[in-house]
Amino acid sequence: MTMLNLDMTLKVTWVITTVGFAVMLTDYLRLRHQQCPNSTDTDVQDTGGLTTESPPELDARDMVRRGSSVWCWGDDNVNRTCKFSNLCFSAEHQQFVFFHGEQSVTHGIHNRFEPALVDMSSVPAHNTQYFQYVDLPISALQDFTRVKIYPGTSLIFNRFNPDNLMHVFHDDLLPIYFTLRQITTSDADPFDLDGRLVIMEGWRRGEFVDLYQIFSSKDLVFKQDLLDGGELACFANAYVGLSKATTWYQYGFTVPQGPKDNITVIGREIRQFTDFVCAKLGVENTGPTESKYIVLFSRRLNRLIVNEVDLTIALAKEFNMRVITLSMESHTVPQQIAVIRKASMLVGMHGSFLTLAMFLPPGAIVVELFPYAVNPENYTPYRTLVNLPGMKLTYAAWQNTEERNTIAHPDNPWDLGGIAHLDQDEKDAILRSTEVPKHLCCRNPEWLFRIYQDTVVDIPSFLKTVHKAVKDAEKQSTCSTNSCDEERRKIYPGQVTDLACQAVQLPEGRVGLQLSWQPPWNLVYLGAKDARYEVWIQEQGKADYMPYILPFTSYVFSDGVQTGRDYNVWVRCIVDGSVVGPFADAVQCSADSF
Repeated sequence: MTMLNLDMTLKVTWVITTVGFAVMLTDYLRLRHQQCPNSTDTDVQDTGGLTTESPPELDARDMVRRGSSVWCWGDDNVNRTCKFSNLCFSAEHQQFVFFHGEQSVTHGIHNRFEPALVDMSSVPAHNTQYFQYVDLPISALQDFTRVKIYPGTSLIFNRFNPDNLMHVFHDDLLPIYFTLRQITTSDADPFDLDGRLVIMEGWRRGEFVDLYQIFSSKDLVFKQDLLDGGELACFANAYVGLSKATTWYQYGFTVPQGPKDNITVIGREIRQFTDFVCAKLGVENTGPTESKYIVLFSRRLNRLIVNEVDLTIALAKEFNMRVITLSMESHTVPQQIAVIRKASMLVGMHGSFLTLAMFLPPGAIVVELFPYAVNPENYTPYRTLVNLPGMKLTYAAWQNTEERNTIAHPDNPWDLGGIAHLDQDEKDAILRSTEVPKHLCCRNPEWLFRIYQDTVVDIPSFLKTVHKAVKDAEKQSTCSTNSCDEERRKIYPGQVTDLACQAVQLPEGRVGLQLSWQPPWNLVYLGAKDARYEVWIQEQGKADYMPYILPFTSYVFSDGVQTGRDYNVWVRCIVDGSVVGPFADAVQCSADSF
């Protein structure tokens, strides 16, 4: 009986304790809800007129009231990079806002109106891509009744043309990748995937929007989201614009289109990007299982290959390989990448699809087709890509040279090559022309008329072009090509070490300088075929010097050396004739008499 009473007592005590704890928890949650009435699992939290995606460490009102700050590096809008804190965007005025407060910093914003502070896209100096902000005193913040805070790092930029695959990859995705690697870090990924992408050009989201999402774990923010989201949106830590370091082509806004001057991107950087994209799209282990096959890109709406079936059969028979046909209408971009990344050859009419050649494996071939009167030498975005140092791809171009093998569409809309809107003299001149002259972007009627022709491919001449490309590809071997040489030039020898100098007596009472040094310690890692050393000897007090190139690390110099004079000596290493390392610190030598 006693044991029963004890058991009942323990059970009652447990129930009372549990109920009491539940009541206390309910009261706590009720009070907390009263303090933070909009605290839910959504992105917006009300903080007395200010909203934030998650509770910041500082009160959100205080965060904005500290004012905005900006740090910029670079001379002008083309090469300038800018980092902001508390950069805001006014939905009402559709302009960025900079609040000047006691804690504000403005560094490197000289000539911000000449013509702009920074470019919003990777396309340089285009007047639709300029970034500016409006200055306001911090006291003006009180006139904004609703403010949304975006914590963390945001990359704010414009897409240049999100409906065109060449522009998507060349102008946007590659620069996004490279920019994020510059401004963020991660132990597991090339960059911090928690960075936010803020897309401000105002275009529709577009069919390729999912490609942008792979660069951030956060939802993309578009200009329309900011317009719909509140009176003022503020970014706690923002970078504006995209790096131009990975672009290789200019589109002809001021001079006819062609490769950029001073291209800096190399194949290794393109491959790092494509490996990242394949991993994020999950296509590393997908695609055909054959070891060799050809991809033929099929256009279904315009620029048609009229005899595509015959061309496919001819390729398969000639090279004893399967030919896989891809098209934008029947395959998603990830599906196309999964096939292309293992292909031996890619064939297609000039068009943005050929940008996906960057996903081809080393050793593959790209054959680009051009309609009648379109000179392949004048339109080279894909040739330039394929020939980037280190891409290790082979390029060939085939052009239709027979007017009888072309089908024009003069009654199309003007932007699809129609010329019906032109006067008769201009139409006649275009029809008589046998080559589109060089021109500026973007509405040249002769260019549009010719590029939107359909083509009957002359199969014998086409196969001759492909056979030559195959032979060119076979001549290439790993790191014996110019591409490999160009890539290796990025790796430089260090300084020579243990540089020493002493005077030595020579016959007939002459004096010489005996120099010796050790090779750069990293030389053994460079795989150099040849290492030589450049020596400068300068008599102190004189401007000129005596230069020498030597294949060894010790030598006695006597030409021009005079007894009793003092000399400065510099030595540096040169690898394979052109990779020049830095000079070691100068040493002083005295040609003392004996």
